[in-house]
Amino acid sequence: MSVPTQAVDWEQRYQTGATGWQRAELNPAVSTWLHDGTLAPCRILVPGAGRSAEPLALAKAGFSVTVVDVAPSAIAFQGERLAPAGGEAVLADLFAWQPETPFDAVYDQTCLCALPPDLWDAYAGRLADWLRPGGVLAALFMQTGREGGPPFHCDLARMRTLFPTALWTWPADLPAPVMHPSGLSEQPAALRRR
Repeated sequence: MSVPTQAVDWEQRYQTGATGWQRAELNPAVSTWLHDGTLAPCRILVPGAGRSAEPLALAKAGFSVTVVDVAPSAIAFQGERLAPAGGEAVLADLFAWQPETPFDAVYDQTCLCALPPDLWDAYAGRLADWLRPGGVLAALFMQTGREGGPPFHCDLARMRTLFPTALWTWPADLPAPVMHPSGLSEQPAALRRR
């Protein structure tokens, strides 16, 4: 299997530990979404999963989990953890990969904020394509309050433009931001695909 060209940079970041926006533990927002039923067992995609804890936690909670990442070591890590639970780890470029059928849910913790903002519109289009109508996008919008990245600041006004109400249903009220171990915060938002 050939490695996508942009994998070199991400692979290097994983090898050198230059992914400080990733959490070592389960994000508290995921626990909340599992508890309140926002996320219930279904077919779920975790794009740009890296070495995050969520794919395994979701698999253990009864989800059929697919992770897609461009870095071979991230896919090896997730594949080894998910195989016993029947999960799938796919090495692919997210801008070229397409599933056979749409997912019921997508969990995006660090993928959007890791991408340069000039790719956000294309990525948002991919997210809409990957989800069935009525599916849930459980997103954590990184709040850095600064220029540059990764992680890049996911300004909420920009997120509302990126995920417009013509295509997405936003919750009436957003929950409180979740603190990140790096000192940054993440704004949870569970959007529903129209």
